[in-house]
Amino acid sequence: MLKDTDNIPRGYLIVSAVVVVLLALGVKLQNTFMQFFDQLFSSIVQGTAFSFLEPIMRLITMIADTKLGLIYAIIIAVYLWFKEQQRVDAIWVICTMFGGAVVAFILKELVKRPRPTIDQIIPETGFSMPSGHTFEAFLVLAFIYLYFVRPIQSDSKRRWAFRGLILWQVLVMWSRIYMGAHYLTDTVTAVALGIVWLWVALWLYQMLYDWIASFVAPSGGRHQRQH
Repeated sequence: MLKDTDNIPRGYLIVSAVVVVLLALGVKLQNTFMQFFDQLFSSIVQGTAFSFLEPIMRLITMIADTKLGLIYAIIIAVYLWFKEQQRVDAIWVICTMFGGAVVAFILKELVKRPRPTIDQIIPETGFSMPSGHTFEAFLVLAFIYLYFVRPIQSDSKRRWAFRGLILWQVLVMWSRIYMGAHYLTDTVTAVALGIVWLWVALWLYQMLYDWIASFVAPSGGRHQRQH
């Protein structure tokens, strides 16, 4: 469980919040440098469009699909509820994932950034900022780190597992740009928003843990605590 886990350092929170605000404002104000940089980076990424890469990028973007992201969260929550008896954590995972999806949707509607219209390999609908695939991938990877990577006893194995999570996050971001579904700043905003939302979710967890545990603790025993 996360009861005694330190939250994300405030420095990361502040920087991430500033990034979200600045990039969202850049889109709303139609900042020309930001538009130029996004288009330049997209052209560089899509310039690597070798035939063997497309099926790989398609597979990555399919695995990171937003609907599957919700399913991954449910699977993790079910595991925590029944296998680990960490029922508050199971509820937290579900609320964090679904609440995050709402937060990302609200930001999309506020910014209303059109998607890229050139070289779309897979047609996408809706607005572009933030990238939903990238945002939900960040949350799922955060759950995996908190519940499965962080408890690893071996420092070297834990570091390698963490690097693997970072690599997957970067691949998801790259695939969304490669597929022509997003700009770079869409994916960066998604990660920054993920950090902000995760901080809020962890803060709420600490505040509400004991109250929720009083309702869902397993009968005949205390709520399982992971140290």
